[in-house]
Amino acid sequence: MTPRKYPILIALTLAAAGSFAGCWPGTAVQLYSCDDPCWGLEAYECDEPCPVCEGACVELPYLGFSDPMLLWRGDSTDGASAPECPAETPDLVFDGYGGFTDAHSCSTCLCTQPSCELPPGLRGSASTTCDGTAPASFDAPDGWDGACTAPDAAASDELGSLLIPAPTVDACAPTLDPGGAPLELPAPFAVRARGCAGSADKHTCGDPSMMCIASPVPRPEGFSICIHHLRQGEPRCPKEYPELQALYTGFDDTRSCTPCGCDPLQGSACSALVSAYEDGSCRQLLGAETVTLAGPKCVAGPDLRIESMAARWVTNEPGTCAPTGGVATGQVIPKGASYFCCQSDEAVFVH
Repeated sequence: MTPRKYPILIALTLAAAGSFAGCWPGTAVQLYSCDDPCWGLEAYECDEPCPVCEGACVELPYLGFSDPMLLWRGDSTDGASAPECPAETPDLVFDGYGGFTDAHSCSTCLCTQPSCELPPGLRGSASTTCDGTAPASFDAPDGWDGACTAPDAAASDELGSLLIPAPTVDACAPTLDPGGAPLELPAPFAVRARGCAGSADKHTCGDPSMMCIASPVPRPEGFSICIHHLRQGEPRCPKEYPELQALYTGFDDTRSCTPCGCDPLQGSACSALVSAYEDGSCRQLLGAETVTLAGPKCVAGPDLRIESMAARWVTNEPGTCAPTGGVATGQVIPKGASYFCCQSDEAVFVH
């Protein structure tokens, strides 16, 4: 510290009296033995003639701004939570977010591959026109691939006709690309922020233009000394706090993905030759018809008796379905804008 030039009389008095300190209200005499006296303070401010700032000495508050505080800003993309306020600045005065983005991706929608399905069985009728008079069902086993099978309920009586149902195509089902983007939307913000404050003293820095604020020494990583703009709109930061930070107290998140679906089936061509037999081992042919997606066929009698049946594909082209959905919609709307002006990392603080 640069030595101060005291009047000669004061210097002689100090030399004679030894080391002491004091101040006298109403007089111009201020004698201090400490290394860093509060030079220039009024007498009523001389209750601690040799004060020590146990935090950080910073410029006095600016018009329209709060007292300086500690503001923590951290990357939230790794899922880390915001730290608690330090013991020296225990008051949480701001809790918010920054780094908002609307961008989000949705999983790619797909459709399951359809397949041609054989008729589930045959239908017998007492009439010769397959009109359903005295019907009898001859069901194939589940998942029938066309191999020779003896129905559970073989005809005990002769039938007038036999209906062979048309093949079908099972429906496409919407699904998601397993190698696509994750289903959960990412966080709408990339920055978490917390403002912490403690006690402040305007008379313990030895400089009337400075004030002492609470602050851990050394200051924890991620914390900066900032002032909060108390008025509406974006401020112009003073040169001592040059870094403008726009933060928000909340947000509305309407982002979503449209649901997956499938357009109608296109390009299907399924046809099968279905045969009915009088014996139980598919050797004595009773009748055979090629059925398509257009509709069933009727094998007329009289005197039909079915004991087994078989089928094979003539055309097996189930077609395709175009997927729909999986489109990103919505947006993130920040709420409660708050502006802070912060000291730069290169600033040198006086403790």
